[in-house]
Order: sequence, then C-alpha cells, then structure tokens
Amino acid sequence: YDDEGHVFKQAPRKGKLTGKGLSNHQFFNRFAESFIAEISRLAPEGSLYRIDLRLRPEGDAGPLTRSLAGYENYYAQWGQTWERMMLIKARCVAGDRALAGEFLETIHPFRYPRSLGERVLHEVAAMKQRIEEEVLKAGEVERNVKLGRGGIREIEFIIQTMQLLHAGRQPFLQGAQSLPLLEKLAQYKILPEEDTHRLAEAYRFLRQVEHRLQMEDDRQTHTLPQDKRALERLARLMRFPAATEFETERARHTAGVRAIYGRLLQAPESRPDELLPRDFEGHETRWKELLAGHGFQDVEKALNLTRMFMQGPGYLHFSSRTLELARLLFPKLLELCPTPDRLEKLAGDDHKILSDPDRVLARLDSFIRAYGARATLYETWAGNPTLFELWLLLFDRSEYLAEIAIRTPDLVDELELSGRLRRQKAAGDTLADLRYGLEDKDQRLWLRRYHQTELMRIGLRDILGLADFEQNLDELTALADACLAYAMEVVQHRHRLKAPPFCVAGLGKLGGREINYGSDLDVVFIADAKVGDLPKLQPLATEIMQLLSSTTEYGVAFQLDARLRPDGEKGLMVNTLAAYEEYYRHRAMLWEIQSLTRVRAVAGDLKTGRAFEKLAARLTNFSKPSRPLAAFTGDWMAQIARMRERIEKERTPAGKDHLAIKTGCGGLIDAEFVAQAMCLRHGWQEANTLRALERLRGSDHLSDRNADQLITSYRKIRRIEGILRRWSFVGETVLPDDPAPLHRVALRCGFEGTDSFMKALGASRQALRQVYEKVFDSRPKPARSRKK
Repeated sequence: YDDEGHVFKQAPRKGKLTGKGLSNHQFFNRFAESFIAEISRLAPEGSLYRIDLRLRPEGDAGPLTRSLAGYENYYAQWGQTWERMMLIKARCVAGDRALAGEFLETIHPFRYPRSLGERVLHEVAAMKQRIEEEVLKAGEVERNVKLGRGGIREIEFIIQTMQLLHAGRQPFLQGAQSLPLLEKLAQYKILPEEDTHRLAEAYRFLRQVEHRLQMEDDRQTHTLPQDKRALERLARLMRFPAATEFETERARHTAGVRAIYGRLLQAPESRPDELLPRDFEGHETRWKELLAGHGFQDVEKALNLTRMFMQGPGYLHFSSRTLELARLLFPKLLELCPTPDRLEKLAGDDHKILSDPDRVLARLDSFIRAYGARATLYETWAGNPTLFELWLLLFDRSEYLAEIAIRTPDLVDELELSGRLRRQKAAGDTLADLRYGLEDKDQRLWLRRYHQTELMRIGLRDILGLADFEQNLDELTALADACLAYAMEVVQHRHRLKAPPFCVAGLGKLGGREINYGSDLDVVFIADAKVGDLPKLQPLATEIMQLLSSTTEYGVAFQLDARLRPDGEKGLMVNTLAAYEEYYRHRAMLWEIQSLTRVRAVAGDLKTGRAFEKLAARLTNFSKPSRPLAAFTGDWMAQIARMRERIEKERTPAGKDHLAIKTGCGGLIDAEFVAQAMCLRHGWQEANTLRALERLRGSDHLSDRNADQLITSYRKIRRIEGILRRWSFVGETVLPDDPAPLHRVALRCGFEGTDSFMKALGASRQALRQVYEKVFDSRPKPARSRKK
C-alpha cells in the first residue's frame, strides 16, 4: 500500500482523528488474508493456486503487507543478495498498476545496483552450495532437475548474477525472462556465444523434463523417479526410445551447465574475515591482540570502535547482511595497517600504509554516524573496495580534505565512480567549468564550492599516486590560474568592461607554477601606460582579491598577497608598466629584483603582462646589467648569501633547525636561492625552481654530479613539504617536534620510522647545503680580495 494512515467506514470530522478507524497496516493485512484465503481455499472442484509468501521481507515472520516506504527501508537496511535476485522477476500481476509502478521504481536501485563487487559471485555460489547440502534430500543432488548439479537453478543463477553485475549500468540486460536474456548476454559480449547457446539448450530440455514430471500428478516435484518403469515412461514422454538414451542426454546438458557455472561462480576457498574472531563477547583478548599487532595504540578504544563498526550502536538492530559486510570490510582496513613486516618493505616513498590507524578508525566511526544509512554505505564499499580504501587513506593523509569529505560525502564517491580522478585538468579546462556559474548571484560561494571540489579531486589524485609530485603542483597551479582568470571575468562582467582593465601577474610559487597545498598567491596588478583613470582601477583589484580571499561559510578559495608591489602596502594596488619600471630601476632593493626572476603573467590583459615579463627579463639579466639599476652592485651574490643567513637565523625556531625543512640549514630556500642567483647570473628567464636547477646540468658553474645531487635533494625535501602541508592545508615548514606526530609524518613519507626518516632527510639537507656553499663560495671576489 502507498502510505501509512487510517481507514474509516465514515469520514472523521474535519480536524479530528477519532481513533476508531483501523490503521492502514491493519486494514491491508486483513485484506491480504482474505485475498489469499479466497485464492487458495479448497473447494469441491479443488484449489485454484497455491500462494507462497515466504519471499516477502522477513519471510514467515514478516507482515503480509507493507507500505512503499517500509519496503524501501527494509531493502536498504536488510536486503540480501538472494532478495535482489528474487526481485529481478518482479512484475505487476493485479491491483493498482500505478502503485505497482511506484514499487518497481522504488526497488530498482536495489535489484539493479549501479555497482556491485564480484564478491557476489562467491555469495551466489555459497547460496547454491547450501541448497545442495541443506535443502535437497540425500541422493537427490544428481536427480533434481531444478536444484541439483547442472540444473535449472544454476542457469538462472548465472543469468541473474550477470544482471546484478551489469544491468545497473547496461539497461538492455534488465528483464525477467531467461531465454531472451541469454541472447542479450551473448549479443553484448558478457558471456561467450557458445556458452549461452549451451545454457539455452539445457534450459529448454530441463524445463520440459520438469513439466513432464509435474504433469503426472499435478504436484510440485523436480526429482527424477527412482522406479525404472516410471523413468522409462518419462523417457518416452521426452521422445527417447529408452531411459539410457534419456539419461545420457540429460547428463550431457547438466555437465555442460555445471562446467559453465563452475567457471563463473565458485565458492571461495577462504574468506578474508576468517582471521577475525567470530564474536566479541568472550573473545576480547583475541581482538585486542589482533588490533595491537596492527599498529593500534589505544587498544581499548579501538576495540569499542571496532565493535561499533561491526555491530552498530546498541540501540539499533543490524541485519545479518550488514554484519556480514562489516566482517568483509574490516580486514581491508587491517591490510593497510603498519604491521612490522609491512614497515620493513617501505622504501622512502608514499606507500599505501596508514600512519595512524587509531585516528582513521575514529574518523571512520564519525563519518558512518553522520552518513546514517550504514547498510547502504557498507554495500557500496563492499561493491567498490577501492572506494573504501580511498576513504581510509583520505582520513589518514589529510585532515583538511577529510573534513570537507565528511560534510559532502557524495563528493568522494562521485569523483571515484565517475572516473574523474583519472583525468588531469589544465587551467583552460577548469576555467571552462567555472564559467558555467557566471550568472550565479553569489560568485564568492560559487567559486569556493567549485574550488573545494577541485581541491578534493587533486588531493585524492595525489593520495592515490595517480599524479607525481610535479604533476600535483602543476594541477594546483592550474586551479589558481583558472580562479584568477575567472575572478577577472566576473569583475569585467559586473562592470560591463569590454576588455580586462589590467594584468594579474604572479610571483613566487604562483609565478613558478609551484603552488602547494595552502599556498598564498603573490600577485601584482599592472596596467597599460595608456590607461585613462588609474584611481578607478584600484577598487577593481580589491574586488578580485575579495572574490577569492574573503572568508565565507566555505572558507576562502585562495589568499592573495599583493605586498610585493612597489612600495609594499603603501603603494598603489594597480600601477602602470612605466611606474613599475621607474621603481625597479631607481628604488627597488636587491631582494625585489630577485623576486622578479619568478614572474609570470597569469590573467587579464596578457599583452601588458608579456611586456612586464620582458621588463623583468631585462632587469634580472646580471650578465648584461640593465642600466640604470640601483640594486645591482659588484657584491650582489654576497648580499644574497647574507640575506639567506638572516632568514636562517630569524625565521628558524630556536633549537629546531633539524626540523625546519624550509628555512633551516640545507632547507628548501637553499635550493631556491641557488636557482634565483643562477637566473640572475646567466640571464635565464626561468620562474620554475626545478627547471632552473636542471639548467645547471652541463653549465660551467656546477658539475653534473653536483647538479644531480642538488636536484635530487631538493625534490625529496619538497615532497616531504607537500605531504606535511596536505594534512592541514596551511604553510607548514617545520616538522613536529613531538615524537608521535613526527612518526606519523615519517610513515606518510614512506619510512618505517622516525630514525630512518630523519637520517634520510638529514642526508638530503646536508647534500643540498654542500652544493649551495659551492655556488655561493664561487661567487666573484671583489678586486681587493683578488690582489690580496
């Protein structure tokens, strides 16, 4: 029936429910009892039909009727594989056809799931094995043409299993009739044509045998008679001259069916949940030993969370199906845990091993509670083990992304199941997506919602190893480029400007295409010299910054930093190209010229941006110094070295040099300063640090061995920085000094422990500092020094 409510012989008064009427549930149960009695009652002429209601939810213990919502809830929470297969045959026979249509629509996702893991093959095989062992009587397994070996049920199980696996995504496989479906399975290459032909031939033969058996006394039987005379009679009814020929043909068909069934559906020899104790009560010690052996620190808490995962909250009753799925899923979590033998196999890379199983299990519990539909969630994960693994790794690798995922759980599923995680996107692709929201009333929210989705996609690609570290930086930079370009288009659209009013140029990591998790965007705004009204452009730049940087319920998209402009915070937000040149030539300090080695036009008026890049190239070519240039002096290399020394002393926390992977001795800034100094010395216009370092190979400044040493060390340390920043999405540059979180960072970086991690990091930093010192110690000495 359609909904809960009440039935009255007379309509109750308006606004009153007297309570005298039956509930819909009571009424329709009584109605069903009357209907069943009428159809199946024994009359002088015999009975009409036998009514079998055992396939209803909860079988003989369940109510005869339910509302649509009752069926939906039951199948979502309690539905099992055999019920999916049973419902494939469902169709409207009598009664309210519109209501039947609603019912079939309601159960459609259950009987034709979009995705279902191949574990269903083992479940169906186990089901058939139980039928042979528990339902059939002794000696019937070879004589029962329906339930026995190679019988009708095996053909049906093959068809229905293929439907469960494929029909949710391929609608042409949806249907209830066996023979037409066998043709479709062959047509669409799901099964070999030879197999479907053999199955169809066997199906027709065995159905004929079944009909002949049941016609004898009009009773439900599927077992061949043991009496020789009865078997001879059956053979003649099947148009065989003798029972021996009939038995030979039947054996040929059943053997063919069994062979195909055996290839497709086999009960697993062992199950992954066999290592788990069967219950919790009385087995606590075994559970604790299991958890402790898999890296859990707070074993008591982990045991409680494991019990919750398996059995759910105490106030809910779980179906056996949900319990079974939980027992299948939990070993997959254990497979990712840091056991001693797995730790020994780590080789300094970001492997799939959990750094903090306790935290992951707690996160998993919080997520499942927030999601609510535990049975549906387990079903999805069991059908897509890689999706479950992805959630576990996400909880372990990024606190920031995990928070977003818990708030929007469908986002992770959609990214994985749609295949979008396998796609690398350029800035143009992202900008095209952003433009779909150009008419959105709240551009700040649109930008942030899209930005979060893209961050999740990029972060998950990184976590799964679908993109290497350089690709990861490229994709994060492409997202930043697209957001800046889109913000410029929004401002143009709002103010009805025909052309971009100025160029947005990137410096630092943005200029070098090296945006990392949580990076700020260093920008400057440059206008063409012909601009008419410079003051009117200032609020437009502020508007762009607010579009991306102002705080909303979705946080910020990117923090923009425009303090690298001439005169810093005191200077104009937007200035002309000529004003930039005048400043850089006459008033800029050396560090400001050094920053121009990493300039890149990103958005807006790109013609002006290219002119700015050419200006920067002239100003930063110290092999042919552009005059006048106040910042250029003979000891410019010494000045850069002294600047590096100040950074190391002033920005490295006291006593934590060994943890300061950016500012400390042999940190990332060493490599960045080498790259920038070499760009200045040789006049290279290369904003990307790694590519600038690679240009040192083959140069007369460093040997290839030293260049390789520098590049290898830089890449290793930068990868550690990325893993560190991915966790919190803030600009973390110092490793934790607490042993526990430092150990977790070590595992995320692919090391078996803190000692091996810090030893490898120390070696990389030492190698990097050695090359840094070679570069800056080989700078030209002042003339007085050379004479001395």
